[in-house]
Amino acid sequence: MARKPKKGLSYFPMDIDIFQDIKIRKLIKYQGGKAISVYAYLLCSIYKDGYYMRWDNELPFVVSEVTGYDEAYIHEVIKSCLNIGLFSKELFEKEKILTSKGIQERFVLVMKSLNRVSEISEFNLISSEETPISSQEMLITSPKTPVSSEFGTQRKEKERKEKEITSEDKSSCHLDGDEPTSDPRISYTEFIEGFNKICTRLPKVQMITEKRRGFINARLKEHGRERIFEMFQKANLSDFLAGQNGEWMADFDWLMRPNNFVKVLEGKYNNKTNGTSTLKASDPRRSAAEGYNVPL
Repeated sequence: MARKPKKGLSYFPMDIDIFQDIKIRKLIKYQGGKAISVYAYLLCSIYKDGYYMRWDNELPFVVSEVTGYDEAYIHEVIKSCLNIGLFSKELFEKEKILTSKGIQERFVLVMKSLNRVSEISEFNLISSEETPISSQEMLITSPKTPVSSEFGTQRKEKERKEKEITSEDKSSCHLDGDEPTSDPRISYTEFIEGFNKICTRLPKVQMITEKRRGFINARLKEHGRERIFEMFQKANLSDFLAGQNGEWMADFDWLMRPNNFVKVLEGKYNNKTNGTSTLKASDPRRSAAEGYNVPL
């Protein structure tokens, strides 16, 4: 008798920079370090059966037995996870489902690496227009080798779509007057990974979209590569943009908009006390920018 296909995962990846993630830092601040073990157990339970789990009144008791923490504390941790955004609060309130966009993206990536069907059918939080970064070719003009296999037709169709994306008339990329650069040979990986490595206090970019390609193209045309990385560094050093002065914090899309880009470069959001910067040369936040050789 054939084995029943496994529905969930046997493992899931965990970013080594997880403790730099602003949501994890908030969870630890609000509920203490032990909240990470509760969150990790919930992730294991979710991935074991797929990419979501339904709320059960017995869930706090089950987690309490495994972790050794009080049920009341488990309730508070889950509540914080929902408020912070580690789980989708809107979907939980509507359907009593625990999942998130990031959980679903990781599920899809692992399933693809295992050559297994990875359709997100129920409670889909992933836009059909977006693709996880690590699952697509970022350097969209890399040389292609001829394909003579049975999949040749599909590959040609994919190449045709990529050419359409890089053409000058891709109006879907235009935002706030943005115009894509005429040079299509752009490594989007360089800028996305650069942002994630430098801006350790801001939300990481999980996917590349047409909108983000448009932002990168336009800022390259207007300011050049060095100015983009200089802006990333200044943004990472800003307590205001990192959400230290309130609940709001900047993200990649906000920073790459033309007006915001210039304001960050000109120092509008620098940390200042009596008109002077409070950041020292030894500030550990500067270490994230090492290797980019762009003056602050």
